[in-house]
Amino acid sequence: MKTPFLSRLQEACDLVGAKLEVIADADNSGRITFPSGRVRYFHRLHWDLNTLGAAAIALDKDATARVLKRLGYTVPTGRSFWFVGRLREARDIGAAYAYARRLGLPVLLKPNDSSGDQHVSVAYTRAQFYAAAREVFAASKKLLVQRIARGSDCSIVVLDGEVLMASEKTPPYVIGDGQFSIRKLIATSQRRSRAAGHPTQLRADDIRVKRHLAHQRQTLETVPPEGQRVELLPRGNLGMGGDVRLVTEVLHPKLRALAVRVVADMGLRLASVDLVLSRPSDAPPKRCTVLEVNSAPGLDTLEREPGWSRRRVERVRRILLALDRERQK
Repeated sequence: MKTPFLSRLQEACDLVGAKLEVIADADNSGRITFPSGRVRYFHRLHWDLNTLGAAAIALDKDATARVLKRLGYTVPTGRSFWFVGRLREARDIGAAYAYARRLGLPVLLKPNDSSGDQHVSVAYTRAQFYAAAREVFAASKKLLVQRIARGSDCSIVVLDGEVLMASEKTPPYVIGDGQFSIRKLIATSQRRSRAAGHPTQLRADDIRVKRHLAHQRQTLETVPPEGQRVELLPRGNLGMGGDVRLVTEVLHPKLRALAVRVVADMGLRLASVDLVLSRPSDAPPKRCTVLEVNSAPGLDTLEREPGWSRRRVERVRRILLALDRERQK
């Protein structure tokens, strides 16, 4: 049985006359043979487009920030801290916390080498910082501590010098009705998402939700007044239930050019650039922070506007066309 990803890939292959061979039990992996005779491989969202070295640097968030800062881009203020063994764990986290205090709480903590928002936390207190740091070190050998960049989240996918897709993300939230607790409102939101065909990973018992609510002087048992919007996490995250708005057609030309430059400067052909903007994405940028670059970007959103399925297939088709041509000089 084909996954939604493989079904869209098959549709795109049919459009360009390519043959798709899926490797059994290999987690959305396979090879594509084009009419030209070229053979290209893929593994989930990794395609035969980016060079190994450039993709590896993009996976290293700390290295990416250093490269971009040297090239003159604005990146989050922060530092990395290594986990070098159990005997030094407390000292490592202590040094990281001392740095966080110099930045000023709250701060953002995240693994250096993971995609998505897994294990990404905001710490408002010392106890929260230590708990979040231990969680990161359980998943990664390198912890990033960053000052929180304020603004709206925007993700721009670039392919061979052209914007393939752009979207704005908002943090997950619930709307109070004056009757039910935040816990029950989250459960209702989850049921609606599943019924609509796009379930989220948001859980009421997620410690990050509890921390963020506590910062707002609320708990999961709080009953918000009717119409009150309660933010559950401080950052936009589609997998955790955040909303998305496609802005591909209205993206300001300067932001479009910025994303194209970042991807080119990182030596990549296909990548997404995550930005924090001080203004809406259709306005001229005033302050723009490059959060990170992802060399294996997702092409799906939670969009449900007419034509969404066709647009998803079209994005894959454009990637196939790029796979069948040589790297641009």
